[in-house]
Amino acid sequence: MRRGLGLSLVGLLLMVSLLAGCAAHRGERVSKSGFLRDYSQLKPGDEGMAVLIYRKPDADMRKYQNIIIDPVRVLLGPEAQWEVEPGELYNLAREYRAALIREVSPLYPVVDTPSPETMRLRVALTDIKPGSPVRGVLTLLPVGMAIAGATKATTGEFSDVGKVETEMELIDSVTGERLGAAVDRQVGTKAPFRGEFDDARDAFDFWAKRLARGLAQARAQR
Repeated sequence: MRRGLGLSLVGLLLMVSLLAGCAAHRGERVSKSGFLRDYSQLKPGDEGMAVLIYRKPDADMRKYQNIIIDPVRVLLGPEAQWEVEPGELYNLAREYRAALIREVSPLYPVVDTPSPETMRLRVALTDIKPGSPVRGVLTLLPVGMAIAGATKATTGEFSDVGKVETEMELIDSVTGERLGAAVDRQVGTKAPFRGEFDDARDAFDFWAKRLARGLAQARAQR
């Protein structure tokens, strides 16, 4: 009898996770932390792009042979509502930079010294909310599903999933001329068995891969 109940519970959790789980998606509300020196150039991005984006129209990306990737700054804006331990923020910033280096370095070697052939990438984490692993499982059960659904209906985002925002700017390492900039927000998955910062890590990987694709496309177009 116990075995039957156990199998039923496993089946229920599996079924609900398949029904309720979804991929991370772009949030539509972003703040402006002040990390970027100028936001006036940024415009709303199309589907699949950052929430706000700028690309220098006449930038010749072929002249650049390598890139400096600055340490990721943690600069929580005034609208940040969720506290994370400083040590955890430091570790997350390091993980974010590691993801950027991993994805970009095959295209542009990462260096430390500015030169006319070198770009510089400035990046900041400007808001972060950890997910709630325990509640994330409970709200998937039948009684909680209506509550979770109502939360998403009124805010556009589930209340207990991770959310993270970033600002980034690509500049000429010598002149400081802006080549591109973006502000983006990613909202995590509605799925069980995830750690409280798994959604943030997924966002880091997503942003790093998207940046690498964008750099490759920009260089190929000129």
